Amino acid sequence: MKVVYWSDVEDEDLQFLKEDLHEEIELTNISRDDEDELIENADQFEAVIGAWVPYEFLEKAENLKYFIIPFAGVPTKDRENLRDFSDITVMNSHFNSWLVTEHAWTLLSTAVKRICPIHNRLKKGDWTPRYDHWWGRTLKNKHLLLLGCGAIGRDIAKIAKVFNMDVSAVKRTYEEIPNVDMVGTNENLHDFLSEADFVICTLPFTEETESYIGEQEFEVMKEDSYLVNVGRGPVIDEKALYEALKEDKIGGVAIDTWWNYPEDEESRKNTPPSDYPLNEFDNVVFSPHRSTHVEERERYRMESLIKILNSLNEGKMINVVDIERGY
Repeated sequence: MKVVYWSDVEDEDLQFLKEDLHEEIELTNISRDDEDELIENADQFEAVIGAWVPYEFLEKAENLKYFIIPFAGVPTKDRENLRDFSDITVMNSHFNSWLVTEHAWTLLSTAVKRICPIHNRLKKGDWTPRYDHWWGRTLKNKHLLLLGCGAIGRDIAKIAKVFNMDVSAVKRTYEEIPNVDMVGTNENLHDFLSEADFVICTLPFTEETESYIGEQEFEVMKEDSYLVNVGRGPVIDEKALYEALKEDKIGGVAIDTWWNYPEDEESRKNTPPSDYPLNEFDNVVFSPHRSTHVEERERYRMESLIKILNSLNEGKMINVVDIERGY
């Protein structure tokens, strides 16, 4: 099986990947700067690893069977392009599930313990939060609601049980899930939100999930509840979120995925992540979409790709994506 990895991979990571692949797998790495080379050789490959792959490549890749996205989710450009190539099987890597899980819990703890505003004051020598009523909240024995319960949600649920939390989940279809006490579907969303102390969203961005949490949802949430988003930004209606924070309808929010992103290197230092001034609030924790930014990240990614490619070579497909749903 001939595979092309369209990415700027470090030599040592690429070598690690190649060493554990079955002998029948021939892997070629093409830099993202060499788009012309990728397109020119498209008909050679049975599988491509990458994202934001040119449409011209798919048009010419007459032998392509597999499109492997080396992270969770499907970028909008790829989802739109792949709709024209229904014979190509799309797969995800879920190497990042535990990394996102760790980050989600970090964000939740930071928010409910009010770490950021107290940190900013103590840096200036201000100890008053210790003596005034700057109380945080405990996680123990509380109710956690998971919006989406794929690989990340299931890992989050494992940790929740360490805190003796009641765990509920809302997902598209009902199924029993380990460490989750109650599972509902979209029609149960408002009932579940009204009972939750903490909500962690891991939903992908699709037509079904756009503005999934909006004005009506904030209306039914507890006034002291906290919302964490490690899914995709547009899953939350940003105007509704701003109004909910402004009117003290929720306790706080911690966000790793946003609505606005820098368009180029120059704009990285001056791009507000939302069209609304969320920086007005002390109870918002900002994180610049970096939940997987750990030193071992690429090694975990390579291990996942090894598993996917070797499984394909054995005639088995894993982590298959429904391109219409986006996950």
